[in-house]
Parts: sequence; C-alpha cells; structure tokens
Amino acid sequence: MAPTQTGDDGRDPQGTRLEDAIDRRLRGIDSDRYRENTATVLRELAAWLRAHRDVETVEAVDDDDCRRWVQTYLHDRVAGEADPLTFDTARNFSAASAHTYYNIARAFFSWCVDGEQLLATNPMQPDRVKDELPEDTEEVKQGQQFWSADAREALLRYVDREAHDALDDDARDHERAFRDRAIAHLLADTGARGAELFAVSGDSDRNGIQWRDLGDGAIRVLGKSRDRETVQFPPTTRKKVDRYRRVLEPASEDWPVIPTADATSKYRAVRQTLADREFDDEEIETILDNADNIDEVLREYDVAPPALTTEGARRVMRQLCEDAGLAVDGEYLKPHGGRRGLGHRAYTELSAEDAQNILRHRSIETTHASYTEANTSDLSEDVDDLLYGDDSA
Repeated sequence: MAPTQTGDDGRDPQGTRLEDAIDRRLRGIDSDRYRENTATVLRELAAWLRAHRDVETVEAVDDDDCRRWVQTYLHDRVAGEADPLTFDTARNFSAASAHTYYNIARAFFSWCVDGEQLLATNPMQPDRVKDELPEDTEEVKQGQQFWSADAREALLRYVDREAHDALDDDARDHERAFRDRAIAHLLADTGARGAELFAVSGDSDRNGIQWRDLGDGAIRVLGKSRDRETVQFPPTTRKKVDRYRRVLEPASEDWPVIPTADATSKYRAVRQTLADREFDDEEIETILDNADNIDEVLREYDVAPPALTTEGARRVMRQLCEDAGLAVDGEYLKPHGGRRGLGHRAYTELSAEDAQNILRHRSIETTHASYTEANTSDLSEDVDDLLYGDDSA
C-alpha cells in the first residue's frame, strides 16, 4: 500500500476524516455525560453526511450540508418520521432535543475552527442553518410554575429579614443567611437558568458562575447553547450579592459565587488541587490535620471550593420555602420558576420583545408560547370587568 501523502503541516491534503476528528474531540472532553452525548450526536451526524451528502471529511462540510441535516434529519425525528438511517420510529425526540443536537454539532465545528484550525468558519453557525431548527417550546413544558409577584416579594422579604437579623445575632450563621439571600435574588432578578448559575453534576463545563463573571450590569454565563452569554444584573441585585461577598471573603476571583457547603467536596478539592501542585500525600494530610477547619485551608492555599450544584440549589429553595411558609400551587418555589416569573412580568408589564431579550429566547414565538396562556387568563379578568363590572358578583 502506498504511504499516505501529507502536506507541509503533516496533515492529509485530502482532508481529515470526520471519525478521526470526532475521536480527538471526544478525548478532550472531561465530563462523562457530555462525552457520551457528544459521541452519539457526532457519530449520527457523520453517518448522515456520508449517506446523504457523500461527505467524508471535516473540510468538505459546508453550510448547505448542515442546513439539509437540520431540515431533514432533525425535523423528521421531531415530526415522528422514521429515523432516516435506521427506519426506527422509537428513536424520535422533542424539539428541545433537536436544539441540543444542533448545539453539540455547532460546538464540534467551533472546535474544528478554533482548536484544530481545520476550517476557516463554522458551517453550522450561519442564520440560514439555525433558522431551520424546529421551534423549541421547552420553556412551556418545565412544570409551568412561575413565581407570582406576591410569592417573589414574600420570598425576598424573608431572606432580606434573615440576613439583617443575622447581623444582630452572633450565634447565627452569617454566611448562610447572606448566601441564601444571594441565591434568591439571583434566581428572582436575573432571568438566568439554574444550570447557568450553579454547577451541574456530571458536566465539567458547567461549574457555576465565578466572581470574575460579574460585571456592573451583566453576568457572564454558559448559556443553554453552550455559548458564552450575558444576563442582566440589576443594581439592587448587585448590591445584595456584593454584601454577600464581603461576608464570604473569597480568596480570589476564581472562587464560585455560590460555593458548596458540603465539607466532603471541599476536602476532595483541596486534596486534588494540592496534589496537582505536587504536594505529596503526607504533606497534604498534615496540612489538613493542623487546620482548624477546611475553609481555613481553602483560603490559605487559594483553593477554589466547588460550586453549589443545581440539586443543592433546589434543596436550598425547598428549605427556604418551608421556613418561610411559602408555596406556589402547593409546591416550593422552584429555581426555574424565578426565571419564568420575571419573564411573565416583563411580558405583561413591558413587552414581548423585552421578555424575549431578558430570557434570551432565540425567537419571539418561543416567548409568546411561554406566556400567552397566562396573559389570556389575565385578559379574562379584564373582559369580565368590562362586560359585567360590579354585577359580576
């Protein structure tokens, strides 16, 4: 067999096989869950490109190929058509899953552009590709709960009062009181998703916002599409979070805004970080044994603790609501309900376009789908007043 010809840079001039690029990409992903999901999506994409577009290499993929993949493969799976590769109707999925497939594929081609320099531009990125995606109405399906204005105000009054009382009582846990207030305000006021604010178990890319992510009027988050995005950060909310920072005293800008309170996780972080700094096991254990508590070690050695997880945030909210006697339809105020509550108020009191911008919906149709039912319910009351007035009783 003749040897493979390579160019001056050592690459095959005929291009990089999709499967080879995919394998390299997968080796660079730390999160087991995200690696498995990425492998599924990219291997299905490569098989489709080979079977339907006669494309074998990364360099041969263009935006027409990507557009057709979205138009046919993703749309057919959402519409309930048989899988175009296996003719299996059991493998169909939701519009939200189609967006996940697209986002993973787009991230792969971004890696091909920025990391491997195999492509000059991302063929999955152009609007003509993105615009073919089926409408994602996942926001409507997430339990429908949104914090009412009354529930929101009652929660924030409670956490504000708890933080204030903690200052006057040395026996109270000051850090916890101010942390809980920061969590409640971030969920109620920013429109950010829980997975954007807190760590997500099994996904090493989602490790919670850090102090360096906070600006004067915006917070940088890893968005739903896994692109870096900014969410609005109202001045009042910023003041509450800054007050918490003075209580927490993070050792650096790399610390998470909301660190975990779990001691086991903190000990694990110290051992791993110090080992990476070439401390031997005996040195590490001596440091831990001589410290009064694990937080002292975190600060002295500038080890960032892990962030609170989304599961932990839900536990915090559940406990806060239990302590404050708050509920929405018999349930505690769920983290996603804060986002939806803000969106509802913006939709009804400002405009659909403002709600779209606050929630970072890709299309105005998604915003309408999320809040039209609630808005119609409010209109029903207005119509009743119009038609019947005081006689409605």
